[in-house]
Amino acid sequence: MHPILIGLVIVAVLAPFGVWAVRLAKRQRGGAVLITGLLLIFGMNVQIIPPPAPVAEQVVRAAEDDDDDEPKPA
Repeated sequence: MHPILIGLVIVAVLAPFGVWAVRLAKRQRGGAVLITGLLLIFGMNVQIIPPPAPVAEQVVRAAEDDDDDEPKPA
């Protein structure tokens, strides 16, 4: 629920800039095309790589994986 609220706040803060940009784009089409092109070139396909798990969690996962490899006694 918390990320949704943060997203709504960001949209609410940026909405006036979006309205301003649309109005400006209607008046100055060349500038709008230039800015759109720059956004497409530099803003798209940016991969966000999640950070690695903490070392303690990696150790626990490795230990669990090692335990699963051993056969269980009958």
